[in-house]
Order: sequence, then structure tokens, then C-alpha cells
Amino acid sequence: MTHRERFFEVLEGAKPKAMPFMPDISDWYVGIRTPAGQPRKWGCAQFIPDDVPFHKVPCKCPDHCRNLTVLGIYREFDWGYPVHIGNWYDTEYEDGVESKTVVEGNQRITTLKTPIGTLRSVAKMAQDSSWAPIEHFAKELRDLEIIKAAIEATRFVPRYERVRSIMDQMGGQGLGDLVIWRSPFGKLLQSYLGMENAIYALADDPKYVEDFMELQEAKDLELVALAAKAPERLIIISDHADEHLIAPPYYKQYCIPYYQKACKILHDGGKLVSTHLDGNFKSFFGMLADTGFDLLDGCTPAPVGNYELEELAEALPEGVYAYCGVPAPMFCENRDNDEIFAFADRIMKAFAGRGILNVGDILPPNGDIDQVIALGKYVAEKNAQL
Repeated sequence: MTHRERFFEVLEGAKPKAMPFMPDISDWYVGIRTPAGQPRKWGCAQFIPDDVPFHKVPCKCPDHCRNLTVLGIYREFDWGYPVHIGNWYDTEYEDGVESKTVVEGNQRITTLKTPIGTLRSVAKMAQDSSWAPIEHFAKELRDLEIIKAAIEATRFVPRYERVRSIMDQMGGQGLGDLVIWRSPFGKLLQSYLGMENAIYALADDPKYVEDFMELQEAKDLELVALAAKAPERLIIISDHADEHLIAPPYYKQYCIPYYQKACKILHDGGKLVSTHLDGNFKSFFGMLADTGFDLLDGCTPAPVGNYELEELAEALPEGVYAYCGVPAPMFCENRDNDEIFAFADRIMKAFAGRGILNVGDILPPNGDIDQVIALGKYVAEKNAQL
């Protein structure tokens, strides 16, 4: 049985005795090959083909990994390879709307030009070469009129051939989820207004903001309908929801109704739907059954998240499954392997037949890849005993 087959065996409700091991080492792999102060060429969990020069960039890496591509590492150590496929469609604009992104020094500037006005957002490169937003598109509420013009002029063009190419290259080693990005409410918080201004806007003019989200939702569901026809089976809709960023009442009022509509379209198309929850979301536990999601991605329990892994396992609704990871800090602190193995034992016991084990949420550049290798061997040995 391939790793891909093992993954879907879990999500199809077969409740297998063996637990898939699918760690995400992309941040580590890209980080050790990216010089300080240089932007990353590849995003987290983005598929990196075997034939690109990036694999030849010098790095500090154990000898048994140095000459392997990232896909080669998964093959060598027999892990399942999870990737996000974000380029499965192109975004085009009509009616004189343009979007342009340039990098100037340590800033990435995106300009959105429409016939009724121009806006810009700015992200600044962090120390780890990732991008952090420092300026959102809308500086005041009525700037959303310009964004509305851009939304109305947006057209999505599916590129299913890119999905098939990645699937062919991975074979049975892994799988890709097609990325839908954020809900309309999540876009307000993260891209358009920023969290503080979005919350004030909802208090000052809730009808205007809700009408805007309705327009955004209609456009987003066009993309969801295209995903329902794509060749891959798994779709991810992700607000990176955390109760400190999206308060539970807002999650219930503004996120879940959108999730339900999107999941219905995708389920009707034979798809399974995932969402990324890598932070503090214990207060969402009671709402998980209402979302429509099949899989919780990136779950990282205490001491990173605000819940014990057994609490999450107990709270999982019937038919909902989870990635659950040994917390990434444990691979950065010179912990004894036995501590890591003991944490994995807890995951395998609590999520037996209902989960996928990984490194939660992702192995950082200063993580110990040899401990991931050791964990993979340990999990394989435990599975063989079942």
C-alpha cells in the first residue's frame, strides 16, 4: 500500500491499525538552502520538482541528506509527502484592473489598480526570510469600494495540468491539497483591513461590511466550484484560524456559514475538505461538527497549542480526522529521542485509526532532521507490530 493510499484509508473511515507518518520538512529544507536576508524561492509545503537547481544550493546538512532532493528524502526514508498546491489556477482581471507585485530591498509591494482608485499592501521580510504584512490594502473602510471593483473584475482560470504534473511526479509517495486560501472574513482580517480595523468596521457599519463579504463569498465560491472539478481529491480552505485572531463568536457567525457552503459544493464533487488549525483553537472544539470539514491540518497540541492532544481526540466529531504532530520545538531543543517517541505513542493511542502523525506543525530550519528520521523508523516499527 502506498502512502497516498494509507492517507485516504484514514479519511474514508476504514480506521486502519497502522498510522500514516507524513511530516512536513519543507521549511527546514528551504531554510537551510536560503542565505540570510534572501527571500525564499519556495513556500511552506510547496512542491519542489526534482530537476530544479535549488537542490544544488550548498547547505549545512547531514551527509545522508545533502545530495537528496526533498522528494528524494521522502523516498529514502519512506515517509508520506504532503504538499500544498497553490498554483492550480491563475487569476486574471478584466475592466482595466491590474495587480502587480515587486520586491524592493526587504519589502514586497503589491499594487492593486482599478479605474476608481489604486491601493497597495506591503510585506517586510522577517529574519527567517518569510514575509510579514506591515501595510494592508484598505487604509479606511471606503477603500473597500476599490477592492470591490477588483473582485468584480476577477476571473479564475483553472490549470489542472499543473495538478496532474505534481501528482505524477509524486506517484504514491504523497498527495497535494488544492489551496483555496481564506474565507471572506479571513481576507478582511489578513489582507484588506487588518484585524483591528476590520473589527472597528463591523462595529461602525456592519451592513456595509457584511454586504462586502457577500460579494467576496460569491467570487470565492466560483473558485470552489472549479476545485470541485480538479483531479486531486483533497481541498484545503484555511483561515489559519486561532481563537486569539478570530474570536469564537466571529468564527461561528462569519466563517462557518462560508465553510458549509464551500464544503457542500466540494463534497458534491466527490472531494474531501481540510482546514489548517495550527494554533490555539480549544474554544472551537464544540463547533467542529458544524464546519463541514473532513480533516484538521497542522494540529499542534500543548505545549504549543492550548489543548492536550487527548482533548482534541476526544472532541473530534464522527467522520472528522486530524493531522496531529509531535511539537516542532522538541526537535530543536536537544531532547532525548525517547521523549519524542513517548509523545508519538500518545498520538498513536489517542488518534488510532483517525489520524495522521507528523511534526507539528512543520520542522523549522533549526530542527534536527536526524530525529525526524529516527521518529519515522520508530513509527514504522510500531506499525509493523500491529
